[in-house]
Amino acid sequence: MIADYLAGFDFNLPLIDAVNDPDLPGVRSQIAAIALGEGLDSGYYEVQELAETFLEAAREDNADITDPDSPARERLAGILDRASPYQRGLFHAVAELPLADAASDLVWLTGLMRNRADMYRPVEAARLSTR
Repeated sequence: MIADYLAGFDFNLPLIDAVNDPDLPGVRSQIAAIALGEGLDSGYYEVQELAETFLEAAREDNADITDPDSPARERLAGILDRASPYQRGLFHAVAELPLADAASDLVWLTGLMRNRADMYRPVEAARLSTR
């Protein structure tokens, strides 16, 4: 019974819950939907990179840094130049928000994606132990 459950364990369940949570702000449901189906590691690392870049951009904004070649702007340009559909989708979902809000939402998704990825080892160990 447990083996059957684990064989079909869906790592996307936390994202599906977020997409369908009526109490979650709309942008968080939207970015959770964008993350659906992303790889466990790549989905986490790509959102983490984008979240860190938005945090850096928010710090620059708070410090009144307006240099078009600032580190955060350069880093964001590099991310967007790679043209990852996942990162582009996340960017477009939060691009109109204040930087601090966008960073907060991406940090939230980073945590969700980290927890999702962290489930792999325990689920895999449990799968192996039930064989």
